[in-house]
Amino acid sequence: MSDLAELYPWISAGAIAWGVLDVFFGYRIFKVTLAVVGGLLGVGLGQAAATALALSPGVEIAAMVVGALLGAGLAFLLYVAAVFVAGFGFGATLGMLLLANFHHMVALLTGLVLGVIGGFLAVKVQRILIILSTSLLGSFRAVLALSYFTSSLDWLFYFKQPDQLPALIDNNRWMLPSILAFASVGVIAQLELGGANEPKKVRAKDE
Repeated sequence: MSDLAELYPWISAGAIAWGVLDVFFGYRIFKVTLAVVGGLLGVGLGQAAATALALSPGVEIAAMVVGALLGAGLAFLLYVAAVFVAGFGFGATLGMLLLANFHHMVALLTGLVLGVIGGFLAVKVQRILIILSTSLLGSFRAVLALSYFTSSLDWLFYFKQPDQLPALIDNNRWMLPSILAFASVGVIAQLELGGANEPKKVRAKDE
């Protein structure tokens, strides 16, 4: 965490903002989120490639820009795969949260199984699963990032070491109810926001 000490408040604030957006508008901004995530991954891969090849700073920046554009474009095009990943994330996170108070390895394995099930369901029933997924994952992300400000938690460590997440939830009993409550509010909000658009589509087809 020492290397990121100066950036941690900004990273945490950004993660909270992203989490809140996902909780309340996850379905509507899902494709944009895919492009952003793909762009960030592309930047990282471009920088890693430039560093490995010992390229000049100017070429490294160009590689990062190209990587960002390619990553954003590919992520946007790979929509179905991303829907599966979103469903997997929902199932895995839910299983891990609900069983974190039991054996941690059981929680991880259950999360993986539920993740695979959630991924296939997301492809079949995209709208509701994306709403559930973005609300839960956004809530999880926001609550973990918020813990940096409340208890100086090195929350990025747990994203790098996901096998430690059940222990984190188990040791912080307030996290589970907070995450589920915030996610529930988000699901209701997203369904209400989306509900107003559905009748218009039906009427258009009838006409």
